[in-house]
Parts: sequence; C-alpha cells; structure tokens
Amino acid sequence: MELCYVAITFVHDPLTDIAAFIAVNGLNFLLLAVAVAWFHRQAQPAPGHPWTAALIIAFGVLFRLTLLTHGPVASDDIYRYIWDGKVAAHGINPFAFAPSDTALHSLRTDVLPEKVNHPAMRTVYPPLAQGLFLLSQMLFGDSIPGMKFLLVVCDITSLGLLLFLLRKLGQPPEGVMVYAWSPLPVMYFGIDGHIDALGVLLMLLFLLLLVKNRPVLAALALGGAALAKLVPLILAPLGMRSLRDVRRMWIPIVTVAVVAAGYWFYVEPTGGLFESLAVFGSRWEFNGSVFEIVYAIVRSNEAAHAVCGGATLLWILGVFLIDRTIAEKVFLIFLGMVLFAPVVHPWYLTWIAALLALRWSTAVFILLGLSNLSNLVVYHYHLTGVWQQSTLMLLMEYVPFYAVLMWEVMKGQFGRRST
Repeated sequence: MELCYVAITFVHDPLTDIAAFIAVNGLNFLLLAVAVAWFHRQAQPAPGHPWTAALIIAFGVLFRLTLLTHGPVASDDIYRYIWDGKVAAHGINPFAFAPSDTALHSLRTDVLPEKVNHPAMRTVYPPLAQGLFLLSQMLFGDSIPGMKFLLVVCDITSLGLLLFLLRKLGQPPEGVMVYAWSPLPVMYFGIDGHIDALGVLLMLLFLLLLVKNRPVLAALALGGAALAKLVPLILAPLGMRSLRDVRRMWIPIVTVAVVAAGYWFYVEPTGGLFESLAVFGSRWEFNGSVFEIVYAIVRSNEAAHAVCGGATLLWILGVFLIDRTIAEKVFLIFLGMVLFAPVVHPWYLTWIAALLALRWSTAVFILLGLSNLSNLVVYHYHLTGVWQQSTLMLLMEYVPFYAVLMWEVMKGQFGRRST
C-alpha cells in the first residue's frame, strides 16, 4: 500500500494524476480486502499481540502523511476552504459574498478564487468548518499542504477514538485496520483534503460519549460535528433512549442549540447564511442510487429531492424506534443516508467507513471500494471538459452493493437486537 502511495506522489500531470488516483485507489482496496478477509477468517478473532493495533495505526499515519505534499486530484473543494479562511482572516464574513463578488477583488491572487468551484455561489460550509479554515490561514496562509495537515491530524485522532470504541464495545482493537488502511480517508483526506475529517472525528467522539453514558457531553460533541458538516445533525434523536424518555428530551435540544449558536456568530444582513445550502439541498445530484430511480420516475429534480428527503426521515424514525445498540443505530442511520442521498461523492462515505470498523457489513465494504468508479466522471471531465455520469457506471457501482446487502438482510445480519 505504501509503495502505491509513494508512486502517486511522482505524478503531476492532471490527466495522469486522476488515472493514477483511480488505479491506486482500486489496487489498495483489493489489498485491504485481503487483509480484512484474513482478519475475519476466524468467527471471533482473538486479540493479537499488544503492539499489533499500534503497528496498524502507525502504517495508517504513514499513508496519510505520505500524500500531504501532493496537490488535490479528484476534488477541488480545498480551494474553497482556503478562500473562506482568507476572507475571514481579513475580517469579512465568508457568508456575505461569493468569491466572484467585486467586493473581494483585493484578495484575489493567480490561484484564488480562480480555482474555487462555483465562484458565483456563497460558501456552504458551517461555522466550525469556517473556524478550521481560519486557523489554517493564520498558521499556513494559502498553503494546501497546511490545510490538509490539519485535516489529517483530525483523521489520525479519529483512529485513536476508534481504538477506544472498539475496546469499550468488547471488540478486537485490530479492527481499526478497516478504517486506518482504507483508501477512502487516506486519499480523500491526504490528497484532496475534505472537511469531513473534522466531522468524522466529532461524530466518533459523540458515539464514544454515548457509549460511556455521558449524554450531555455527547450532545455537545454532536453539535460540534454538525457545525463541521450538517449531516450528523440527523443523529440528534439518539440522545434519547425512546420516545417515552421525556427526561432526556432536552439532550437533542442541546445539540440543536449548539448548532444555532454557531450560526448566530455568522448572521449577516444579506441573508446569505443558508443561500447555497438551500440550492445544494434541493437541486444538486451526483452518483445517487435510489435518487436516480425516483428521478427517472417523477422527472423532476426538486420532487426527487423531496421524495428521498422524506424517505430518509422515515428511515431515521424507524431506526430510532427499533431495539438496537447505539453503535448499530448510528451505522444504520448513515446507511440510510447513503441509500437515499441525491449526492454521494466518495468522501461522503468516509463517515460510514469509520463506523464499519465497529459494525461490519460486507455490502458496505464493497460499496466503499466501488465508489472509486465515480472518479471516472472526473477523468472524463479532465479529458473532454464535460461532466457527465453514465448509467453503466451507476449499475457497476450499486448492483453488487444492493445484491450483497439483500443477502445480508436475508441472513439476518440486520436483525440483531441490543444486549
């Protein structure tokens, strides 16, 4: 794996870069599959040598650090991060202006905001993410490796939290390999740099605190995770044990209050706080599964978003009501997000990739590997300038996933009750 990551650092042509990215991603998933198959060969893996988990994490750290100096390949989101941090460092609310706005002309360079995607749209990233962007700007300026370093530090911290969770849940600590060696966090945080690294860290902290029966601190951690990326806000109901648990009803309210307080610091008169978020939530679509089927039926982007949004809420309610462990419920909620999401970029799957170390699913593991196929769209874009996904690509990515998922359901792997 490390030799593959070292090899990609010698490639710097944009088209060859994405081809190498796809090849290394695919090869290292196959290598990870071999390692995971070896680990799961025993029905109940026995604890290994005391240093085994430490060695696994050491290689995970090495993989991530190896890629820090390489420029982004499969995504250019990091340029928006650096731009937002630069705007904030000059005392300007990043939600107030789009990068292309003439009010920010004095901040322009040869790179920024020219390389920021959708420069006519205001930022979509929540307040805690903005705080990290500002910190990176203060420490490293416009440095891409500097920003990625902070995100990789977050991801390495997540490895430590996973170790604590595995031990707390009575599982072999060597299971951290499933995430530590996964090409998803390694490449999408180490090469491209995505704010999801901060969100995953705080989501795992939320889960650890819930398992340790520290609901107030868990609610605060979940609020922080939602302020990094709004997705984990869907976990807020899990602060309550059941609908009848009125005494703990205030716990999800704490989470929502933390998110509201974070956004309050960025309120500005033009109403740009949620402008881009509303556009993204109602119109954006890429690499979805159920969404693409719904869209083919209703022939309306907005209607398909509404249907899948409603299905997601029903899924969350169903997970909340069933009798499962807290780790299982968090895993199932994120699985529902993957099933119904209109947009499924591969780095969105890093959340469930981390949970896979705690709650195994062969179907999900297969999807993590096959998500690499969506990078063919990026390759095609670099080659032709046209951004277009194909039905064949979606079928190749999702048919094996759903086939194995149905097999797992029939085998009762989604029917275990809490203990």
